[in-house]
Amino acid sequence: MPMKFPVSSSSGDFEPVAAGSHIAVCDMVVYLGIQPGSGLYPAPKPQLFIRFEVPAERIEYEKDGKKVTGPAVIGKTYTASMNEKANLRHDLESWRGRQFSDEEAGDFDVSAILGKPCMISVIHKTKGDKTYANIGGISGLPKGIAAKTIIAEQTPIYYGEDNTASYQKLPEWLRKKIDGQIVPEQKATKHEEDQRGNQIGDDDYITDEDIPF
Repeated sequence: MPMKFPVSSSSGDFEPVAAGSHIAVCDMVVYLGIQPGSGLYPAPKPQLFIRFEVPAERIEYEKDGKKVTGPAVIGKTYTASMNEKANLRHDLESWRGRQFSDEEAGDFDVSAILGKPCMISVIHKTKGDKTYANIGGISGLPKGIAAKTIIAEQTPIYYGEDNTASYQKLPEWLRKKIDGQIVPEQKATKHEEDQRGNQIGDDDYITDEDIPF
């Protein structure tokens, strides 16, 4: 089922993904529902989590009582909005190499990025004695790299209001965020939706075949 958002207004003890540029593939798109705001933006807002596998970075972890090796993963949480100022829209436009019109953005099914490869830039930030890896940017694959050779090692997971069956496949910390989402008592007024949207923070040589989604 489509996962579309209006135009109007990671965790664990793994070593962080190395800083720099990496070929990656999207293996998870998770709608988190309406989450509490932050100190800077206290109003609750709908959020989306997108995760990527990094095939060249390998980690060891335990699965079903056994130690296995797999690709490192890194994700980014977005406000679920396709407003022209939203980070989600900016990253998707950078990835596809072409801007959306407002009509295209409002009709775009974000779950379409599942299983699609890209380049991500990873930035490290140190806080206390811990180093955190964050996605600084997303772009399309460089010329000469065949997209079909880059596939997710784990089955891509889409979780949304219309696909709750995948809930048990999600990491525990994501399940906790989903469980803790704010359930609105009544439908938001148009004014509230507008306020929420306001908080969100062509290349002539590109053909339609070059656009990944």
